[in-house]
Amino acid sequence: MSKIVAVFGANCALGAAVAKSLAKDSNFMVKAVDPDGSGQYSSEIRASGAQVVQCNLEDVGSISQALSGCDCAFVTTVSNFNNPDFMDDEIRQGMNIADACAKSKVSHVVFNTGLHTIKIIGIGARHLVAKAEVEAYMKGKGVPLTSLLVPTLYDDLLDILRPLPAGQNNRWLAIPMGITPLDMISVDDVGDIVRVILNNRTGHLHKTHSVCGDKQTIKEMAQILSRHLSPLYFQDRQVTIHEYQQLNAQFPWSQDYANMFDFYLRVDQRFNVDATQRLGSSLRIKCFEEWVQANSGKLKKAFS
Repeated sequence: MSKIVAVFGANCALGAAVAKSLAKDSNFMVKAVDPDGSGQYSSEIRASGAQVVQCNLEDVGSISQALSGCDCAFVTTVSNFNNPDFMDDEIRQGMNIADACAKSKVSHVVFNTGLHTIKIIGIGARHLVAKAEVEAYMKGKGVPLTSLLVPTLYDDLLDILRPLPAGQNNRWLAIPMGITPLDMISVDDVGDIVRVILNNRTGHLHKTHSVCGDKQTIKEMAQILSRHLSPLYFQDRQVTIHEYQQLNAQFPWSQDYANMFDFYLRVDQRFNVDATQRLGSSLRIKCFEEWVQANSGKLKKAFS
């Protein structure tokens, strides 16, 4: 018999990928929770066979209703950088989800967490801190948890890490990692990892997995992009943390992302490609080059 799973955060790329991966698995019936019921991913989620459920994250009763009949859940809270107070809102809504999960006695919750950059080195990457605070609250509530630490998504190159134009066919990658490799993964692979974890509760309960698909320097990423997206030619712009922040100063996330990369440079990250692959024999985790090859048409169109 199929288990009913609620997917919170279906209004962001990660939640949508999880909902679509679970919908492909006959072990699950998926309720994808979207605060307004018609977010940008709702049509593709419905097309995958999942149900999209509207839910008010400010109301524990509304969340409990969305969880009605559910055996398990995936939760990612969503960072809305356009709202100056988003961190407080994200933490509060995450706590509401935790309260509803505890109340409805779901047997397993997979949570997309973050490391508490303020407690660790005293700098704020609000989108990570919010998730760390929610995770601590979930543990305090006794929610049966598996925590997932997700690195930079390959897919962010189409969004927040989009290469900058530098003349006709030239593009800069302006990511402030210097010569330190960046841990990355495909959003669709995270969806498949969550599916594997929810299919094996006993193997993963009370564990934290730092998942990863590849580690590449920015220079290596530029070489891979150039190889597959010709005639476009990519180079590492070699920006410092401060230059990165200045370059993106018009965006509300610029300081948070600058601090996140600063954190990646200053604190050893535990992301491990081999350990990620070993989470399940059915997993086929794509390296960065495979992802670029598979999405070359889409990437070329976006960067041209």
